[in-house]
Amino acid sequence: MKALSKAVAIASLVSAGALTTHAAQAEVSFNAALVTDYVFRGVSYSDNGPALQGGADYAHESGLYVGTWLSNVDSGADTDIEYDLYVGYGMEMNGLEIDLGYTTYNYLDTFSDQNTTEIYANVTKDAFTASIYRDIDLWETTYLAGAYSMELPNELTLDLSLGYTLVDEDGADDILDMSATVGKSLEMVDVAFTVTNVDSDAAGTEDDTLFFLSVSKEF
Repeated sequence: MKALSKAVAIASLVSAGALTTHAAQAEVSFNAALVTDYVFRGVSYSDNGPALQGGADYAHESGLYVGTWLSNVDSGADTDIEYDLYVGYGMEMNGLEIDLGYTTYNYLDTFSDQNTTEIYANVTKDAFTASIYRDIDLWETTYLAGAYSMELPNELTLDLSLGYTLVDEDGADDILDMSATVGKSLEMVDVAFTVTNVDSDAAGTEDDTLFFLSVSKEF
């Protein structure tokens, strides 16, 4: 699921999903990544194993953009392919970068009953981004997120994010997740090391701290 990855830029190096600053002219771009674990909002979607990911984006000078992103997913018993489709609009207003969009998360076979849809809004000011995602299909959850990016010495970057999932179902527990990523752009690829933590009493979700490496390329 690509949605938060663009909010933190290099944090998950998969996009997504969704919080990018759009170019001032129409352009097509592609991205590819190899990660040692596919982690989304603090939860592994590859059974703590590696994932190969990639996508394509088209950004128009008007601010309109569309794109797709793919990854293998693994429950431990079954392997499947996730593909996300999204459309959005980015604009600047009173010194703020505003991004509004719609994403569908889809699975080819085993997990097709998990297909769902989110709408989102992201507001960026300098190095800070605030986001809200609303699942309007399967889960009926609201995800609130904040992200901060900064430069470190030796051309390193640090990206921090904090997210909170509000579950509508009566008696269901909310979920808190956080991540920190140190990344560096090399001559040929971008590399990053990420640590994530999820804190939840929700059924099927365990408190967990995960670490993963990412190697990505945009072209």
